[in-house]
Amino acid sequence: MIRKHSFRGVMAGFATSALALAVSAQAFAGTVSTDGADIVIKTKGGLEVGTVDKEFSFKLGGKLQWDATSFDGLMAGRQAKPFDDTFNTFIRRGEIGFEGVAYKDWGYGLRVSYDEGDSTDFDRAYITYSGLDFVDITVGQFGVDYGLENTTSSSWITGIERPFMYDFLNGTADAHFGVNLMHTGENYGLMVQAANYEKKESDGNDELFGYTLRANWAPYLNGTDVVHLGANYHSNNPDDNSSSVRTRMGIRSDDDARIAFGSTAKTDKDVEWLLEAGAQFGSFRAAAEYFQRQVSGETAGGADADVDASGYYGQVSYMIGGARGYKAGAGKWDKPTDMKGTFEVFARYESNTIDADAGAVPTQLMSGIVGVVAQNTSSDFTADAVVVGVNYFATPAIRMSLNYVDYQVDNINTNASVTKNGKTYKVEDDGKAIVGRLQYVF
Repeated sequence: MIRKHSFRGVMAGFATSALALAVSAQAFAGTVSTDGADIVIKTKGGLEVGTVDKEFSFKLGGKLQWDATSFDGLMAGRQAKPFDDTFNTFIRRGEIGFEGVAYKDWGYGLRVSYDEGDSTDFDRAYITYSGLDFVDITVGQFGVDYGLENTTSSSWITGIERPFMYDFLNGTADAHFGVNLMHTGENYGLMVQAANYEKKESDGNDELFGYTLRANWAPYLNGTDVVHLGANYHSNNPDDNSSSVRTRMGIRSDDDARIAFGSTAKTDKDVEWLLEAGAQFGSFRAAAEYFQRQVSGETAGGADADVDASGYYGQVSYMIGGARGYKAGAGKWDKPTDMKGTFEVFARYESNTIDADAGAVPTQLMSGIVGVVAQNTSSDFTADAVVVGVNYFATPAIRMSLNYVDYQVDNINTNASVTKNGKTYKVEDDGKAIVGRLQYVF
């Protein structure tokens, strides 16, 4: 069981440990005595201590992302003045943790993380064995490689938020406890995973395990120039648990509102697959991904409640003064090759369709508010967005980003209204957002 801790207490403990390590590093400056191999201490990009023979290492690092968001429209439906202009500031992510290697073949990691809308807890606690030539084995609590933009670290993703199509997928979820097998080559990677996501049998005591597969391949790879292909599959193994197809439309806020297009009270099937494609030549980069998810089940009353979701995004970017790094084995984008005053501009379009049985469409699409309803429960929902933005990598530690989001949801009843504090507001089905972020990574 992962115990929850207060953010202030945990971070204070880690800060004290980091200070002690920093003081130790200063104390050791000059001559370092050891009963084994010589030790190397690095302070660029966190604090890293390791032996020259690479038998043992230890690295302390983390990140802070502070966001400011101004938005309106549908995703502001639960505000004090529904659908009106809203301005929020918040810590989007705060992470600090350590990882390392012991006896060359045994890796380990532990991280405490604060994520806006979620509790603060240890979200990484794992051990990896890499002593076999053909596969690395990871056991514990960890994040999974699933999708091109999702596999890329939140520090180096293109937009401030990943494409909101990922909201509709289960395979992106971190393992509560799992076993992951990863085989990599010079230009490819193969992964298989079984993991529990804090779900149990509906009529028993055993935990349920979902299953995930991913294959990535770079048929062309020359420095940072690359052509990337990938495929993913996930089975949630629901066993009559509830399922929901919902999204934030790429907009995070203090309210953390989401809109749900379909749900099942009892689910007997929940599977999905995802295709990836990307390319980079010089400073120009392009990517696209497509997914399908199929949910089959029943309502609480026993009626059919099937939900089919599908969607895609296409994205292009150009970096002035550098290019994105690429990790071929993991199949993901990495930090820019130059982060000393480097700019990156990008544009993204995404479109998603949700086809749900009438019984699967929630009576109220947005929890916590009455009035946001479907125009026709027998018609499909579509959710589209255009995102444009600029990233500025001032130093390897500092990134500043600014994004503009324009979104639209079809099949929302705009003739309906919401009443709050004695006033009536007409429901909207679109909106805009301007989001800024300051990031510090160490």
